[in-house]
Amino acid sequence: MFHDGCKKDETAALILDGLPMGVLFCDHDGIVRFINKAYAALLEMEPQAALGRHITEIIPHSRAEIVMSKCRPELGELCQLSPGKDRPVIVNRLPVRHGNGAIAGMISQAIFNDPEELQKLSSKIEQLGRRLSHYKKRFEASLAPQYTFASILGDSEAINRVKRQAQSYARLDEPVLILGSTGAGKELFAHAIHAASSRAQGPLVCINCAALPRDLFESELFGYVSGAFSGARQDGKIGQMELADTGTLFLDEIGEMPLEFQAKLLRALESRQVRRLGAVSAKNVDFRLLAATNRNITAMLKNGSFREDLYYRINTFVLEIPPLCERKDDILPIARYILQRMELNEVTFAPETESAMRSFAWPGNVRQLHNAVVHAATMRRGSTIMPGDFPPETLPSMGERQMAPKEAPARDLGGIAANAEMNAILDALAANGGNVARTARVLGIGRATMYEKMRRYGIDPRSDRRMSTME
Repeated sequence: MFHDGCKKDETAALILDGLPMGVLFCDHDGIVRFINKAYAALLEMEPQAALGRHITEIIPHSRAEIVMSKCRPELGELCQLSPGKDRPVIVNRLPVRHGNGAIAGMISQAIFNDPEELQKLSSKIEQLGRRLSHYKKRFEASLAPQYTFASILGDSEAINRVKRQAQSYARLDEPVLILGSTGAGKELFAHAIHAASSRAQGPLVCINCAALPRDLFESELFGYVSGAFSGARQDGKIGQMELADTGTLFLDEIGEMPLEFQAKLLRALESRQVRRLGAVSAKNVDFRLLAATNRNITAMLKNGSFREDLYYRINTFVLEIPPLCERKDDILPIARYILQRMELNEVTFAPETESAMRSFAWPGNVRQLHNAVVHAATMRRGSTIMPGDFPPETLPSMGERQMAPKEAPARDLGGIAANAEMNAILDALAANGGNVARTARVLGIGRATMYEKMRRYGIDPRSDRRMSTME
């Protein structure tokens, strides 16, 4: 309500009293001239009891005089309105001027008329803070290197030479072009170089140029501002190059980058600036560039599908990853490590399997070896992996020989009986279309026993041409 000495404005009083927040006005002398019901309730007094009194009488630590003398608002202050209050409230203090600019007084606005609301808001803020921290950690983890040089398996001279070379490059801050066939480990080396560099605490942003749609390439790489094109997000989007600031930008399969974007990438690399689509100004960025490709860059330069100036910008240092066929001594250690990762420490490779693995060319390199070992470990029967457990496209020669059932020695009665049993099983499998469960029922044995006998005799339903299906 208004002080009796002031002109009453019943409409204004009704409006201010209806607000859920507290409102108090004191004049330039600090005398309370208006206080609404919500503010008075916070002070635990009737509105009439506060009018005409100096503000410090009801709010001992009031900053009214400071706000009016400096003529500067104080927003979002956490304070206690009076001694003995258990919970503080959030207050805004706003200086009020006359038309001629002179200070007329101050408005104090208490945002919460119920102290419990502050506690609820504080709890929500804490929850949001924890959630933000969680997302921040997840985001930072996604931009952290997943591999180090210790992750690069193998002890052959070929791989050790490349690791030493990469470690020396990691200490520098120049671009590195990583060459190698598919699956050789180019991305793994990029992660390791970043992890060992002075930028290890910064982000590692990886972009697969072959996976980006042509129409989204520029917006993904450079970002865009609101309204840059139809369908753009209202708040815009930060580009991957901008996201790599203070860290490392890894452009995988850079040979697949469309020619029209190569010039824009070169300009950004030389100027160290990125301009989002639709933006008026550019932003400074500081990152180290790592690039990789399995393409023949020299041939691409000759046919004009890769810019010569960009090539010379990114190939300050070149790292060529040898294919797995050039480091055969690493094949078995890598294969055994894969089994350990699968928690199959008791599983081993048969001697003929190891020989076949070393003889195979592995055109898909470590990636193909990994998938083949996982397949073989899954398809094995028992604790020994045979060549026939590998996918058909790998270890073909050894696999074909392994698929033929083992001949049981026929020099004694036991050998004759074993051969007869093996042939009976083969005939039954053929008659039942290779269906193991149905064959076991016909022979009057359990399926587990059937599998054990097949393992003992080296029988694989996939190897018998008389069988078209397998359970």
